Amino acid sequence: MAQVLDIAPLRSVVAVADCGGFHRAATVLHLTQSAVSQHVRRVEAVVGGPVVEKSGRGVAFTELGYRVLAHARTILAAHDTALDDLGAAQEQVLLVGATEHGADVMLAGLTNALGERLPDWRLRFRLDRNVMLADAVEHGNVDVAVMLDGSGLDPANASGIVALKWVSARSFAAPANEPLPVVMFSEPCTLREPAYAGLDRVGVPYRIVAESSDLSGLYAAVRSGLGVALLPIIGRLPDGLCLAEGLPPGSRASVFVRGRAGVDPDILNAVDQAVRDVLAEET
Repeated sequence: MAQVLDIAPLRSVVAVADCGGFHRAATVLHLTQSAVSQHVRRVEAVVGGPVVEKSGRGVAFTELGYRVLAHARTILAAHDTALDDLGAAQEQVLLVGATEHGADVMLAGLTNALGERLPDWRLRFRLDRNVMLADAVEHGNVDVAVMLDGSGLDPANASGIVALKWVSARSFAAPANEPLPVVMFSEPCTLREPAYAGLDRVGVPYRIVAESSDLSGLYAAVRSGLGVALLPIIGRLPDGLCLAEGLPPGSRASVFVRGRAGVDPDILNAVDQAVRDVLAEET
């Protein structure tokens, strides 16, 4: 009997890739985690090898798995197009990646703008760091990603520009005759180099007093008065923070929209235009 790649198992494979694991995939698909695991094993039985393997607390796709994933996306796209043509289409889901600091300043506006431009799609967001989003785009784990380049490179091809500003707690006072205390995102982060360069340019001595891998931790450190931070600012400042006094003007960051291989160009363009709309409204 000929081998068959069924639609439901293929959809589970794609969901595991898009969601980064079996648990989240099961939630999105409204299945049990056991059912998703069985689906993946069925695909592995057909293709004759492992599709995913354990990687720390999560999973990683094997070389064979990435090939399966690419075919799965193609098959599901053709399947869903046929359903749409026959008037039996299911809800379409667009997985959008965004950095935490990008989401903090523009997610609400972006959701509204995308809702207007893509009314037939349900949006699902993945918030992560730039380096993780770049990897997710490369491996097809997100459909599109809104990314921030703190160096401000290639503004002509960017979807927009965001000002970088020094912020502090309202009660913060820089210590006299001591290096400026600075709070930063931990490596890798494209906002570190502009912070170093801006302070070095005007000869302000500094020391890193706190590093955080996420935005909430960085905000907490700044609000507590530990030091100042260089952040992208759109519209109003985050609660409890103010512009730091006596520091050089910040540079600018570029905002880019990137899509996975095979993403519909119209979808990519819609996200790009939505980002441009949001940035135009807020600046």
